[in-house]
This record gives sequence, structure tokens and C-alpha cells, in this order.
Amino acid sequence: MDGHMLKGMVLFDRLPVGHPAKVKMFSEVKRTLAGAAGEKRTVELLERELDLVEKAKIFRGVWLPYMDGFAQVDVLVLHANFVCALEVKNMVGEFHFDSINFQFHRIIDGRVEGMRNPESQLHRAVKASEKFFGCKVHGTIVLSSRSGRVAVPPKLYSVIALDYLPFHIEKMVDVSTAHNVEGLEGLVRRSRGQFNGPDLLKKHKLTRDCLEVGVRCLGCGKQKMEWSRLRWRCNKCGKVSTDAHEFALQEYAVLFGEELTTEFAYTWLGIKDKYTLYRMLEKSTIKINNRGKRLIIEKRELLIDYFETIYS
Repeated sequence: MDGHMLKGMVLFDRLPVGHPAKVKMFSEVKRTLAGAAGEKRTVELLERELDLVEKAKIFRGVWLPYMDGFAQVDVLVLHANFVCALEVKNMVGEFHFDSINFQFHRIIDGRVEGMRNPESQLHRAVKASEKFFGCKVHGTIVLSSRSGRVAVPPKLYSVIALDYLPFHIEKMVDVSTAHNVEGLEGLVRRSRGQFNGPDLLKKHKLTRDCLEVGVRCLGCGKQKMEWSRLRWRCNKCGKVSTDAHEFALQEYAVLFGEELTTEFAYTWLGIKDKYTLYRMLEKSTIKINNRGKRLIIEKRELLIDYFETIYS
């Protein structure tokens, strides 16, 4: 689960019921989950059936700088003899690529739906990858659902059914090309600490003040917990915890970054006593030179484990 997807889930979960952006965020999370499912199937197939002399390195959900923003590469394949960017579409229906105006629509249940052109998305990913890695990059659109059919193909790139993808990629091998795969892999890993896609808060015109604060109960999901007798207690389901605030701090870090002011920590965790707050932050954060600020120690796996269960 990449940082962009995780941020969308946390943001949706923290938006109050009835907020104007709640419905849009739900639709965005659904699209992201559908895309992630297709990407997961794609990577699993390639890892299982890709037959190459040298093993390829495969990455999901890579964000790279492009122009004045970012480009997303759904699946990136790095090999000593080629580099390939895949645009994975987990969609059903009949697909029509307009090679003149580069528009795209699908027909499903007799309805015509205009959508963002996968070819344009892939072209952006290929250009960003070529600039980032400094080498030629192949591009392919992958249909991960067997319920999708291409009626009118695109002009610039191939569209491949998932089952045929390993054979298609094997044909990209160019023995005259020799990439330093470890070097390219290092660039990808560093990029994941720097580029996480568009800012969802800005995109949906949201501020910190419009989100629900407090420590969430991981038992019933929504009810705020209260700190009492050295324990977090949920008045709805009765769950008791000593470290539920750890999850809330990780939510804050995903949404706003790891730097947290002590002043806002009171509000975010719903704590009134300063000594209680300091004891909590002592184990979960690190002091920095800026007075009144601390850095949250990253434990993103807490969120990933929870949301993978919720959205499975």
C-alpha cells in the first residue's frame, strides 16, 4: 500500500459524516482500491511467469517528478536489458481510443462513459520515467480484467490482456542494452521518500480544522476514545487500550507530515493534562531543536494492517 492510497483512506476516515468532500473521497478510495487490485494481480503474474535470464525488479505505485507536478507509474519493471512502465486498468466494458483527439470512452451496459485516456496517462508515465532514469522506457497498457475488450486500439502504445503480458515483456529484451539495475532500483527507493503524488488536502480544498480529531477506537472504528485511569476506553464497544494514541499519531503523520506541535497535539489526541500528553509523546516522538515541536516516529505498518483489514 503506497503513501498516496494510505493518505486517501485516512482522510476519508477522518472527514465528518455529511462533509461535502466525503462522497468524492469515497469514490476516489474505491477507484484507488480497484486499481491496486489490478496492479497486485499484474505483479503476482509477472513474478510467477516472467521468464528472463536475469531476474527483473518490479515495483508498484511509483510516483516520479514530471513537469511542475508528478506522474504515477502503476507498475515499473527494471531489467538489465530494458525498462518498462505499465498502465494497469482494472475496468470492464468496451474500450474506444480516439487516435485523432486522444480522447477515450468506454461502453458499458449500453452507456457511453467518457474517461481519462489511459494512453495519455501512460505517455506521461513513460516520459517521466525516461527523464528520471535517463534511458529509453517501454510503455504498455494492461487490461487486468477479463471483462474488458478493446474495440478501437490506441495509436502510440500496445494494449495487452494480462494473461499475455509476460510474453509481451519478454520480447522487450535488448542484449545491446545494459542497465545498472541496482542503481535504478536505488533511484526508485529514494523517490519513495520524496515523491508521494498530489496533495489530497489541497486537491479537495480541505484544512486540518475540518477533520475529526481524537483517538479512534480500532474495535468499532468510529467512536472517539477517552483517556481514563491510564487507559483509553471506548464508550461504544468497551474496547480498552494503553497505546491507541499511537495510531492517531500515525494518521497525523500521513496527513500532515511527521512534525507535530505540542499545542496541536492536545487537540488531535483529545488530551487536557500536559503531563499525560508528555508521557505519550515521549515514547512516540522525538524532540527537535524547534521549541514546542516534535517528530513522530514512523510506524506506518499500524495503519496499513488496519486499513487492509477494513478494505479487504
